[in-house]
Amino acid sequence: MSDDKFTQARALDVLNSRGLAGKREYVRGLEQRRDEEALSLLVECLCDESWYLRELAEDALMRIGERAAPVLLPLLEQGLWYTRSSAARVLGRFGRREAVPGLFRLCDDANASVVEAAREALLLIGRHGGAVSIARALNGMPPDLRRRRLEEIVERDRQLGDRVDRMTRHDELMAEELGSDLSDESPIVQAVEDGLEWEVLTGPARQVPRTEAGDDGRSGTGGT
Repeated sequence: MSDDKFTQARALDVLNSRGLAGKREYVRGLEQRRDEEALSLLVECLCDESWYLRELAEDALMRIGERAAPVLLPLLEQGLWYTRSSAARVLGRFGRREAVPGLFRLCDDANASVVEAAREALLLIGRHGGAVSIARALNGMPPDLRRRRLEEIVERDRQLGDRVDRMTRHDELMAEELGSDLSDESPIVQAVEDGLEWEVLTGPARQVPRTEAGDDGRSGTGGT
């Protein structure tokens, strides 16, 4: 066992013999440190059998902020069911768009609590600038699965579901070359939602003023 893993295992062994006050003190200390090792140990807390310790760790990670997100993303694909649930909840509260594909995969998890946490996290992300990320993830799914996932969103939030559905119908927003950093605040997303053609905003053709052209479009004053 490496020194880091030994330190983490020893810390959790000590915690198992502590009461609630000791666990609060331990997590508070990690939160105050906020270094890489502290983040790693908070992740270890999310893997602990104690629901109280996991809850403390979730709250601490939320207060630390989004710099904690990178250590949480891998947990969507591994660990015990309550670890996946915790990671989904925190990433949803952060509104992390890059978590959307992993959260959709968790919607097929064998554990009902994980599925619930993943669905709620997707709603939070969709409501906070990530609707287009959800739409793009849905667009890459087989039709039957896409329909089922969209229905799950509509059942919980019809307004969000309808918005996501509209986005999936716009080829401009689904284009691969846009990359994965697209957010609802991106100009192209706002243009599409306003009913404008993106090409009109990025490369408008010159409109000939009516004072320069006659009714038939020819230059001049239109005299016979």
